[in-house]
Amino acid sequence: MRPLKRLYLKLRIFYRKQYYKSNKDSLNGFHRTPLFICMKLLKVADTTLLIAPVSGDKYIYNERLGMLVSLFGSSGTIVDRTYSYDIQMSQRDWDTIERVFSQEMEKRTKKVEEEITRNVKHSLTTVYGKLNKELRQV
Repeated sequence: MRPLKRLYLKLRIFYRKQYYKSNKDSLNGFHRTPLFICMKLLKVADTTLLIAPVSGDKYIYNERLGMLVSLFGSSGTIVDRTYSYDIQMSQRDWDTIERVFSQEMEKRTKKVEEEITRNVKHSLTTVYGKLNKELRQV
């Protein structure tokens, strides 16, 4: 059983390396720059993150910096105030951006959900207090 498991793991590692290597050979060093731009924008608190419901395209928008990044497939577009850049990313970079985008979106969604829950609890407490006050007077 153990030799089969070891062989399975070796094959999995081999195919994973081939998967990432296929796009890596065709890209030069400056093609990692879009990854770094996206990562920086994702970490800024006032950046708006959007996902198109039908196509699944991802958008990163920061009004203060005047930047919009639209990501679709393993390519995308970076638009700043004066220029637009078409970008092509390796599969590894795309997977990284997708993972970080999803984590950041989840974190922000949880934060909004907690705030709404806190406001609902406060409102319900206020309504309950008013109800008790009115029932005591009767």
